[in-house]
Amino acid sequence: MKFANITLSAILLASNALPAAFAAEPIVPTNLEPHHHVILENQYVTVMRVMIRPGESTLFHEQHLDYVNTHVDGSPVQASYPNKPAKDFAMKSGNVKFGAHQGHSEVDKITNTGSSLNMQIAFEIKQAGPLGFGTASRPSTPAFQQVLDKKSVNGWKVTLQPGESSGVYQQKGPGVRVFFTEGRVLEAIPGRPNRNKEIWVHKGDAALTTAGPVEIINGGDTPLVFNDYELK
Repeated sequence: MKFANITLSAILLASNALPAAFAAEPIVPTNLEPHHHVILENQYVTVMRVMIRPGESTLFHEQHLDYVNTHVDGSPVQASYPNKPAKDFAMKSGNVKFGAHQGHSEVDKITNTGSSLNMQIAFEIKQAGPLGFGTASRPSTPAFQQVLDKKSVNGWKVTLQPGESSGVYQQKGPGVRVFFTEGRVLEAIPGRPNRNKEIWVHKGDAALTTAGPVEIINGGDTPLVFNDYELK
């Protein structure tokens, strides 16, 4: 009987310890989280494609840098935190979220609670801004709609109809483009008339951009929609 009591006590002690053990989930840097695939990187930004299938969850990941998150294909999600209640909300397709985490971090885990793939393009800004490139601007035309204005980065949603040009403008700092549609993109080569860099893009593609004169032409036969971000 004494042996049985000792055994039972040991089992109860072990079972009480199980929840704490399982609750201690690992926390990883955002750019090492398995659902955040690093697709582009330079000295200024780390660009990640985030793909979360229905019912899947990321690991707990720490965001300690300012970041811009473009929701290409949104879904309902649940955000869980180590030290506060979870919350449910919708990531809406086309939305832009800015996270001001330079100097203070946040840890969360995202679960796709919807029935379709959740796809985002997120980029971390590696240095505290502004970085001194100057005030970013774009042509005052209906093609450009500003969607982000922060001390370190600006962003615009750009819609070009077939054959339409953005017009020539001056980009002062490095940046990132995120495409919502597929199609044929022509990027004019300064000083070389009728010479364009041709790029075929798909929904969810991203590209790094650099300072200098820019002209983008929709060389396809369907509307071209992308977000254009520039560091300041």
